[in-house]
Amino acid sequence: MAIKRLISFVLKPLEWFRPTAKLLYMLRLRYAHSRFDKGPVLVLQMGKVGSRSVEAGLEARVKDRPVYHSHFLSPDRVAETEKARRMYFRGVKHRYLTRQWLSEFVLRTFRAHKDDHKWKLITLTREPVGRNISAFFENLYIVPQETEGKFEISSDPYQLGPMIVSVDDTSELVDLFYKRARHDSPLHFFDREIRSHFGIDVIKSGFPVEKGYQIYREGRVELLVLRLEDLSRCAGAAFREFLGLDDFELVNRNIASKKHYASLYSVFKKRVDIEEDYVKTLLDSDYMRTFYSDDEIRDAKGKWLTHCG
Repeated sequence: MAIKRLISFVLKPLEWFRPTAKLLYMLRLRYAHSRFDKGPVLVLQMGKVGSRSVEAGLEARVKDRPVYHSHFLSPDRVAETEKARRMYFRGVKHRYLTRQWLSEFVLRTFRAHKDDHKWKLITLTREPVGRNISAFFENLYIVPQETEGKFEISSDPYQLGPMIVSVDDTSELVDLFYKRARHDSPLHFFDREIRSHFGIDVIKSGFPVEKGYQIYREGRVELLVLRLEDLSRCAGAAFREFLGLDDFELVNRNIASKKHYASLYSVFKKRVDIEEDYVKTLLDSDYMRTFYSDDEIRDAKGKWLTHCG
């Protein structure tokens, strides 16, 4: 027994090495960052608003600037998430931990180099009820079973052990959605992640809904905001104006409707009983009124309130 414990200790990734690994990772980022003469492009947005498609398109075209991608920079949120993901160190999900190290590096670099080149920020919006459902599924580990229509689900972020769900009965999944998912991220994102760190108050400044995108400037920061719903229509014009990129092309990535759990995702959206107060909290928000027209808000309410019992 003692020998087995010793072997386990030797083979297990050593906790004391994690801070060293983080330091080396930060040093590599700093070195890579220093090799560019222009400020970075930072795709900073809440999850499930199409950012991976934008990031992939940028990586294919932008070679003279570093390109970073983060869902949040707020130190308390980064620290909380890093602590929860320490278990991933040197494992198959190691990248979920290093994402937090990258976020820490990005904010630290921005604050330290106050006379540096302009930073190009990009963020996207999406109708929040649909976005929250998509984000909920993104945080589930879903394995199709041999029996058609059945799936095993589990989740580290939601502290959920393996359980079997069926497309014929999604009630347990709906319960998990309300109890475990973060629902207010869209409402606070622009205040918490954009205004507080970069001084741009998008909600107060307003947004041209019909145009589908807008560029904001504050000091050494230029911010491009796009609506996911208009992305295919306005991406070309937006990235031509913002980065001087002609013929910018989106690269489809991380689309829930094309994943192996697409049938479960589709059924969930059709059958989920969306609570009326939930819909009104999200769709009557300042966030929604800033980025969507009265007609679009009315249509979104009509879509989701049909699910209410």
